Amino acid sequence: MKYKTQKLFTNKSILSFLILVLVICFTSNAQLYLLGNNYTVQDLNENGTIVVGDNAQEHFMWTISDGLTLIGGVAPNQYGGTTAVNSAGTKIAGTRINPDTALGELSSYDVATQIWTSHGSLGSSSGNSSSSSWGISSDGQTIVGLGWINPGSAHAIKWTNLNGVEDLGSSVSGSSSRANAVNHDGSIIAGWQDSSTGFRQGAFWIDSNQTLIFHNNGEPASEVGVISDDGIWMGGGGNYANDYQAYIWSEATGVLDIGPAPINEWRGATTGLSSNGEVVVGYYRPWPAPATLGRGFYYTEVDGLLDLTDYATSLGIDVQGAILALPLAISDDASTVVGLTNSGIGFVLKLPVAPSNNNCDNAISLNCGVSISGSTTNASDSGGSDAPDVFYTYTGSAGEGIIEVTLCNGATNFDTFLRVFSDCSLTNEIASNNDDCGIYSRLDFESNGTSTYYIMVEGAGQESGDYTIELNCLLSNSSETNNTFALYPNPVDDLLYISSEELIKSVSLKNILGQILYELKLDSFDSSIDVSNLNKGTYFLNLKTESKNSIKKIIKN
Repeated sequence: MKYKTQKLFTNKSILSFLILVLVICFTSNAQLYLLGNNYTVQDLNENGTIVVGDNAQEHFMWTISDGLTLIGGVAPNQYGGTTAVNSAGTKIAGTRINPDTALGELSSYDVATQIWTSHGSLGSSSGNSSSSSWGISSDGQTIVGLGWINPGSAHAIKWTNLNGVEDLGSSVSGSSSRANAVNHDGSIIAGWQDSSTGFRQGAFWIDSNQTLIFHNNGEPASEVGVISDDGIWMGGGGNYANDYQAYIWSEATGVLDIGPAPINEWRGATTGLSSNGEVVVGYYRPWPAPATLGRGFYYTEVDGLLDLTDYATSLGIDVQGAILALPLAISDDASTVVGLTNSGIGFVLKLPVAPSNNNCDNAISLNCGVSISGSTTNASDSGGSDAPDVFYTYTGSAGEGIIEVTLCNGATNFDTFLRVFSDCSLTNEIASNNDDCGIYSRLDFESNGTSTYYIMVEGAGQESGDYTIELNCLLSNSSETNNTFALYPNPVDDLLYISSEELIKSVSLKNILGQILYELKLDSFDSSIDVSNLNKGTYFLNLKTESKNSIKKIIKN
């Protein structure tokens, strides 16, 4: 991945575009929640449904449905550490007082049992603390932080159930280190290493081996505060060597500066990364003023650096007069940002998120008889109509036959368009349909029994919304295809005769693109169609009765 670093912090053209997108795809689940004064929101699970932090006295967890729940432990103002949660939202890491030692200690909270467990230290203490928790892996198996080795010096530590507390050491004799964050499976740990002068340099550990991070000019980079779930990207605060710009780092790119700051001499830091590092949040602030007097940012490769408050407003979200000054984390799926406002109020910002099958490469597989609900809201436009679209696949392993795809089930709430393609290049369109049942779409296509077909669901014009897609397979060996009604002769030259066991309500004839060539309302058991003017080729006859919707392939000689 290449990150662009030349965009301005307030890009008016980008914001204008986002306002246009709002008109097309904004949904009510995008919202700002304010949790109250002194509720510092520090972390969240993979999809933002569980949020954790502290209220300056103890840890808390928050959900939309249950609100705030205090869970004990101790806040970092006297004991150090942060509150963190694993991806599933089942385990929370934080510092609490070990009742056996009366000292603050790296610990975890089991959400299901509501029980805290202390996990130990390096055997020493400083003041009222022996160790502190600063991060937890997404799988919940590794907790990282700081452990005191004497009253004036501490080392980065990690805890696992298998090995207990492990000392990650210090590469500078007599100086401290700390682990701030850890990737999904605990294999890469990030934090800082004190130099002999006290400068906190960015560092990471793999198999307990430390590597220091430097700017591309050879100067040391400041501490790493966050790591992406995949372990590829890290982020931290700026220093004199990069004009105090927030930065991200990977082994492939080295340090990439995210700035410049919106106001000269402000200082920035990266505080949150999505699971793959594609979305970055952080802040810029006046120095040495508190961080809540600055401005939070939202960064992607495409849009560059955007002011977080302006970005939320452009999406139609009511920010309730607040400035989202200090974002502290973003969920793995980039749906939720948490932190503090300029008034010190904890916030949870829910953003519109694209569907998981937004791109053809991430199409969801469908099988015969399957019905799935979804939405095109917030999806991108891959072609076809000027509307958001999503993708499904069908692989014809069940045999040759006619495949019906329909949105005509009463659960679809916008004017739809269906298309079927042979591959994700989207250049070979096999079938399409705009309006088959009112403003909703239904089409048929022929499966050869082995190929994979790509189904696009989109809106007509620029519409988007919710839908339920159904896929029905009428295969060559299907009793329904053979016995519900009879066609003869087939192949046909002129007149095609139809005979049904049930009362026929309607008959339609379509070409392989799903275009209706003939349609007739009936109320009989028999009928006929004159196909003498059709070109040679394959067509599909759709017969509807009170209880069935049957399709059969016909061949025109």
